[in-house]
Amino acid sequence: MLKVLICTNHMASIGGSEIVALEVAECFKKNNYLVDIVANYIDSPVIEIAKNSDINLFNTDELPNPFNYDIVWSQHQVLPILINHYIDSFNNKTFFVFAHLSPYEHLETFGLYTERLLANKIFFNSEETYNQLSNFGVPTHISEVFYNAAPSEFICEKYSKNEQLKNILLVSNHPPQEVLDALDILKNEHGLNIINIGVKGHIGRLTPKMIEDADAVITIGKTVQYAIVSDTPVYCYDHFGGIGWLLIDNYKNSEQFNYSGRCCLRRISASEIVDEIITYFPKAKHDVSKIKSETLTKYDLDNYIINIINIAKESISEKTLNLEDRQKIGSESEIVKSIKQYYNAYNRLVSEHKQLTINNNELIIKNSELNSENSMISARIEEQKLKHQELLTKVQEISYNNEELIKQKESISSELGQLIKEKESISNKLGHLVKEKESISNKLGQLIKEKESISNKMGQLIEQKEFISNKLQQLIEEYNNQLLENQLNLDNYNQLLNSYNKLETQYQKYKNTFFNRLTRRIKRLYNKNVD
Repeated sequence: MLKVLICTNHMASIGGSEIVALEVAECFKKNNYLVDIVANYIDSPVIEIAKNSDINLFNTDELPNPFNYDIVWSQHQVLPILINHYIDSFNNKTFFVFAHLSPYEHLETFGLYTERLLANKIFFNSEETYNQLSNFGVPTHISEVFYNAAPSEFICEKYSKNEQLKNILLVSNHPPQEVLDALDILKNEHGLNIINIGVKGHIGRLTPKMIEDADAVITIGKTVQYAIVSDTPVYCYDHFGGIGWLLIDNYKNSEQFNYSGRCCLRRISASEIVDEIITYFPKAKHDVSKIKSETLTKYDLDNYIINIINIAKESISEKTLNLEDRQKIGSESEIVKSIKQYYNAYNRLVSEHKQLTINNNELIIKNSELNSENSMISARIEEQKLKHQELLTKVQEISYNNEELIKQKESISSELGQLIKEKESISNKLGHLVKEKESISNKLGQLIKEKESISNKMGQLIEQKEFISNKLQQLIEEYNNQLLENQLNLDNYNQLLNSYNKLETQYQKYKNTFFNRLTRRIKRLYNKNVD
């Protein structure tokens, strides 16, 4: 079975070069090739995507032999490591394709030796990339712009009768703030449905169905080709700014710069973006079919892959590698290994930074929880203070009432004393007033009745005094219990505060240890590479 090897620097997050590698691999799969992808760095979610597409994914440390493949597609100058390792297996049966996907990324530059010696075909994603790399001596007879072409699965006819803009699809890993603000206005003030694919929204691979269901797409780069071949209007704008709606009279200029926005670097406000999207959507919808008819052939990735397959079968190369060539490839391999080493070190630091960020966020959450508990305890303490103050007020009221009762008792006692004195005076006079005995006896009976009434009243007052004394005692006990509960709450708060201080000390110690380790590691890497 025919085999294809695709070489690229990284297969981890869903980005431009990863998607190109996957789409090229899937196109070869459709043509009955066994496809392997080798990269310096691999990680999720691309690992799962490749597995679902039945594509083998390897790390360059596994060193697959490129001369065992019929076709090799190389990105990011990863290939020199493999070529140098298997230089003794060199043959002219393998067809080498090199692809360059950016005019300014350093990994996308024209190769020093391996590409110049082995390239059978060189692709560029845009005219801008081709023009930039032509300064490095690119051989024009084997060079071609493939315009970030889209897999045939994206090609379709839209039969929607809906002339109104309802569903907008944003596809971006770096949307500028003015675009995000404009989408909020379109959603909240114009009632449009916004679907966001990328780092600010749903993270996943874009599918033909997502493009098909959209009335318009806001994006840059290779997603533009997806939209055009599916008859979907494109508003071209992102972190470089952009031209806005792609129309029949402006798309060619934007195409030269891979629909990146670098053709004009135009930046406008959120309100201006909204106005353009609403006003010129009908024109963009009308023009996209014309753009598609002019570009469909060159925007179909399957055409380029089938052409490679046909050329590879017919191509008979007579290349040889002399000693100088082998030495140059060996030197380039060492440079590429250094790039790989630094890139992997960078990814390890990024991974450690992510973990530290996670740990820091956990500490922030715990600190927030402790602050929340502290606030609750403080609120409870304030509440208890208010209750304590209320109890003190009640105690003062009861004390005042008790003083009034004591005064009343003293007044009654004083009156009783006077009555007793009057009784004694009457008794003394009784011997002298025998004749008035009956009258005095009657008066004495009345006085005795009044005394009994007063005595009853005094008993009632004594009972009220005892009741008030008992109630006062009960309130004093409740007050003491409340003071005890307040003391327990204060003790709990002090324990929580001590726990928080320990956590903060551990975090500072962990932070200092990490930065010390990070400093030593960077110094070791630097010293190692300097040696």
